[in-house]
Amino acid sequence: MSAGVSGLAVNRELARLAPKFQAAVAAAIAACNARGVDAYVYEAYRSEELQAEYYARGRTEIPPTRPVTNASTNLYSWHGYGLAVDVISRSKSWDQGESWFADVATEFKKVGCKWGGDWTVKDLPHFQWGACKPSPSDRARVLIREGGVAAVWLVVGAE
Repeated sequence: MSAGVSGLAVNRELARLAPKFQAAVAAAIAACNARGVDAYVYEAYRSEELQAEYYARGRTEIPPTRPVTNASTNLYSWHGYGLAVDVISRSKSWDQGESWFADVATEFKKVGCKWGGDWTVKDLPHFQWGACKPSPSDRARVLIREGGVAAVWLVVGAE
């Protein structure tokens, strides 16, 4: 889950995403905008430093009063692998209801992505490559250490 405004730069570059996921995201965003749903990628790849900042929120940094992510490092989030994005409204930013995010999810699901709004603990802005489990496994962390993101992308079919 993206934690919103940060002191660190938020990366919105689709070029940092796995190639097939990048194409899926671009297609879903274009389809949303063609339908008048003013969606855009707020965050794509997430650095280790930014993930640490998000992890501190609700723990050692108050407000908020509850944690905004359970991923202690970017290797526990698909954002750290270029396989997840957070999407928000261009006109209303984070201030959209679940139905707006569900409209966006319709387009993302058409291109083979999963939506965080389908999870038990909802993460409405979150979309990730469809072949990925909800969170990266120990195997994914081994793969990225040994072969970089391209090794993970190959295994999940996003290269």
